[in-house]
Amino acid sequence: MVESITSRLYSNDAYLNYLRYNPKWYKVLDKNPAMFSEFEKEVKVALKMTLSDKINNFKKQIDFVNGLIKYLNNN
Repeated sequence: MVESITSRLYSNDAYLNYLRYNPKWYKVLDKNPAMFSEFEKEVKVALKMTLSDKINNFKKQIDFVNGLIKYLNNN
């Protein structure tokens, strides 16, 4: 595997963890290092690291805090 790809993989624990459970990417990245961007996209979608996932998580936290405030104001 190309050294630049391995250094990028080892610099991110999420990539290594995903690679451990999806070993098909070893072959894909070894044969075609240009597929690294596709690998990154798949990891972000699978681990819910996309911008929309982050926004949804933030919205859930705000909803939880609002519910907690309403509950505390009623009691």
